Amino acid sequence: MTTKSGMQVTLTIPDGASPGTLLSVPVRGGAEQIKVRVPSGLGPGSTLIMTQADGSDEWGMKVGKVIPAEEGDEQTVVGNGYESAVANYHPAEVDSPQPALEGAVAFTVRLETTVGVIDIIVRPDWAPLGTRRFLELAASGDLADLAFYRAIEGCIVQFGLPAKRTWPCIPDDPATGVPFLLGAVSFAAIGENTRRSTLFICIGDMSHMLGQKSWEIPIGAVAESSLDVLESISTAYGDIAEFGGTGPDTSRINAEGNAYLASNFPQLSYIRSAYPLDWPGPGDDGSQGSPIGQGSPDAGDPRAAARGDA
Repeated sequence: MTTKSGMQVTLTIPDGASPGTLLSVPVRGGAEQIKVRVPSGLGPGSTLIMTQADGSDEWGMKVGKVIPAEEGDEQTVVGNGYESAVANYHPAEVDSPQPALEGAVAFTVRLETTVGVIDIIVRPDWAPLGTRRFLELAASGDLADLAFYRAIEGCIVQFGLPAKRTWPCIPDDPATGVPFLLGAVSFAAIGENTRRSTLFICIGDMSHMLGQKSWEIPIGAVAESSLDVLESISTAYGDIAEFGGTGPDTSRINAEGNAYLASNFPQLSYIRSAYPLDWPGPGDDGSQGSPIGQGSPDAGDPRAAARGDA
């Protein structure tokens, strides 16, 4: 093979992706996505080799391993229209194809909000524990009728209060290096192994402030098609009262619920419903998703360090 300076990406066509399916492939540690349509005749397990020369914006593609598609396969659309593919990338001298990673599945959670639909692409390969909790929250209805009660322009929008029930803390996921760019979704926490049921979405590039703590791990990202809706979430009140803002007091949210928010902060945006589009549901792998435990949600500061169920 001719050697040249650049980047090579070897991706494996995932199960369920028939010819014509549009794949969304993370590169550079998830900081970028490239879109690749499955060529005719290729079935799951086949590999595609993408190359990009230094200084070029274009990707070239050739077929690696071929597993023929079954007859009758047609284009499939999953979630927001993209199936997840797993890529093994390396900035290097491109000498030979690199082995592909095992297939990782992505799911889509849809938030129907007062400003429009927001689809979140959830990535178990980034944060398996956080991903599962988020899917459980959405599937159980616990994210419905919740305000973006903490909405700081250019920073984050946070949701999850008042909690409908108390979920147990989950351990921190291993660090992956995925940056907190625009659209990144993560749990808020107050310290190690304290993630429960409060989350935030970055509405600006927060990679310079987030990602240093063990619990600061993105679990997914807002689909590109939903970014314009993300920009429409109201940031009229800014930060919460506990951190010097003019926004709500989280202790009153917990005590009085949405009535307090509606009376005092009428411009807040809300999640009306939230549900997975393509997740089979809890229990399929033998684990349980029921919340347990007692106590009140924790408080914290995700603007400074993505902390707190506040």
